[in-house]
Amino acid sequence: MRILTAIGGALAALALTVTPASAGTTGTLACGWDPSGAVAYYNHCGSSDWVLIRVEQTFDRPGYDQCVRPGRTLLGMLYDINYAWAKGPC
Repeated sequence: MRILTAIGGALAALALTVTPASAGTTGTLACGWDPSGAVAYYNHCGSSDWVLIRVEQTFDRPGYDQCVRPGRTLLGMLYDINYAWAKGPC
């Protein structure tokens, strides 16, 4: 029983020191690439300027560049979009 108590205490201490997965977010939304369920989003946080993002598509289709304003932008269905990342200002 003492071993289980010690393990439980160690796990509780470890849980308090682990950085949450939501670090670098605004509210509950992740900054940058932000898929949610079956939908792909890009969430531009920080500045009030528009940013140029690169959207990588699935199925060997070519990617494309898109300017997005601050906030969350719908990119499409997750099965069509593989990833998106910021390239710089528009």
